[in-house]
Amino acid sequence: MNDSATPRPYEQWRKVPVDRAEDAAFTFGYYLMQHCRTEALKASDSTMLPKTAHELDERVAQAVDITLYNLMDWLEGFWRTEAGPSHTAEYALSVCVKDANGIAVERVDISPSLLDLPIGYWKWKDGEFR
Repeated sequence: MNDSATPRPYEQWRKVPVDRAEDAAFTFGYYLMQHCRTEALKASDSTMLPKTAHELDERVAQAVDITLYNLMDWLEGFWRTEAGPSHTAEYALSVCVKDANGIAVERVDISPSLLDLPIGYWKWKDGEFR
């Protein structure tokens, strides 16, 4: 990742709605790469090549776990993310339940909500969730 290529500051986001959404998405992608992908790569030891398929699977699973853990921490607001020098950016995740006709019946924000978002992932991973 080229860390010098930062997204536009909020004040410079374009005015046309689709362009503005793209500027917001660029900001999202920047922090996704910085906090999730980069952290997973830091934990990977590329000097030690796996000797078996099982070792490879374990390393890939570890990188996925690190990435997802960091993604959830990021969505919970663990890291400060900026949209230029004068603004911060916050990311949210919600669950939208729809009926059989595709009509939304409820939307529940699950981040940031202080409910410890990563717990669902770890419970599923460790076989403790129902």
